Amino acid sequence: MTMDSPVWVYMLGFAGMGIYGLRILIQWYMSEKSRHVESPGIYWVLSSIGAVVLYLYGWLRKDFSIIFGESVGYYIYMWNISVLGLYKRVPRFVVILQALFPLAILALIVRDFPTFTATFLRNEHVPLRLLLFGVLGQSVYELRSVYQLVYSYKRKASILPLGHWVMAVTGSVLIIIYGLIRHDWVLAVGQFSIVFSIRNIMISVSSMKRMKGVPLLLMVRPSRFGYNEQTASDNHFQRKSPSADVQEHALEEFDAMVRVLEEHDIPVLVAEDTPESENPDSIFPNNWFSTHPDGTLVLYPMFAPNRRNERDPAIIRMIMEAAGTRRIVDLSDWEDKGKFLESTGSMVLDRKGRIAYACRSPRTSEAVLDDFCRRMGFNSIVFDAVDREGNPIYHTNVMLALGERFALLCEDVVISPPELTELESNLLSGGRKIIRVTYGQMRHFACNVLEVRNRGGERFVVMSDTAMGALTESQLAVISEDATILPVHIPYIEQVGGGSARCMMAEVIPSK
Repeated sequence: MTMDSPVWVYMLGFAGMGIYGLRILIQWYMSEKSRHVESPGIYWVLSSIGAVVLYLYGWLRKDFSIIFGESVGYYIYMWNISVLGLYKRVPRFVVILQALFPLAILALIVRDFPTFTATFLRNEHVPLRLLLFGVLGQSVYELRSVYQLVYSYKRKASILPLGHWVMAVTGSVLIIIYGLIRHDWVLAVGQFSIVFSIRNIMISVSSMKRMKGVPLLLMVRPSRFGYNEQTASDNHFQRKSPSADVQEHALEEFDAMVRVLEEHDIPVLVAEDTPESENPDSIFPNNWFSTHPDGTLVLYPMFAPNRRNERDPAIIRMIMEAAGTRRIVDLSDWEDKGKFLESTGSMVLDRKGRIAYACRSPRTSEAVLDDFCRRMGFNSIVFDAVDREGNPIYHTNVMLALGERFALLCEDVVISPPELTELESNLLSGGRKIIRVTYGQMRHFACNVLEVRNRGGERFVVMSDTAMGALTESQLAVISEDATILPVHIPYIEQVGGGSARCMMAEVIPSK
């Protein structure tokens, strides 16, 4: 083979490719373990380090295609590191130095552009036609990073989608050909990662097949979480907090809950609330929409005026894309008539039995409920439920929860014996065991839980540790017969917001 650079230059290049190889080796291992394509922070950290090394290699090799290729992905790596919150763990000057590195390379080029042109674009070892082919290969390969950025930016999360890996394989093939012609064994051998890219395609396709019919959980990361005066009039679970940094506590609890779900391979779609929206309750998205297997997205009328902004067009587009929405049923016009129905807060839906359970309250109008049932093909079971002071229970999902084989019910708050009999009869006919919850347990959010499935089809019941601590061993045993209990720590959110784990998760059901 012909070597037109010193051995140490090639060693530097192999070091850069080795770092790139290590990143995808780790990413592949984690993906194989979870059976889902992962986007771990270490992948992006190693990517940025490898890019710096290959910048230097491309400069020493006087190969513009390498410099061009690394320039495309560099800041995208930094964006992913930022989204994952990793920059919080390093000194600020490190971030600044990292951001300035490509600009320093650019400054060197601009300072003596004629020399750069003569050295890089008229390199005797790289004919212009070959150089253009190399740039094409790098362009296709790095286009995967641009695609990954656009895909992830819309979802406000670091994701490695299927299209990313398809472009990686295509670009790798072109780079291997270029490297062989160029006699650049660093480029040719360095593309061994094509094997892992192909494997990620296989994992991604397999995951998509498993995911068919498994709902995503939409969670909204709040920007202005706080005590909502407009909802406190009928939500008697809310309490003001003496702490001045409620938002900070809420974010810590929110992020920790997302991590718990993701660690158990439960698909989560995180949306970021915008600071200018000033939505104190945006962390509870299950109140303003619901999705259905027939491709319908339903939008609901909200009781509190300051919660109506939560129907954010950007989040709605995100939901529609994830669910494959084909039809929108907009019930929000009922707000003009002073009538409300706050989705799966006001209703607890038995989707298989096509029954909507609802307790009457200022937030749950029978007129709107009838409209929903008529349009969506549900039957309703309506009842009165009040607290010890005689106030209506503001949302049905704080006194009733349905799993596949169990129902958590606070009988103490249902004031009409005939309505309670009808309620229990329907729950039992649906094949569910009724777990009777006391009033005190309900006040600890023991019914505000949600049964979910992960990508492997395993069932989990997500509840707060407050709720889990309130339930007895025998009650927990019944829940655990067919599902794993998954507790989350959200005391500030519960106290200030007056809602618990179920309220924080809105199901995005893929259309059939």
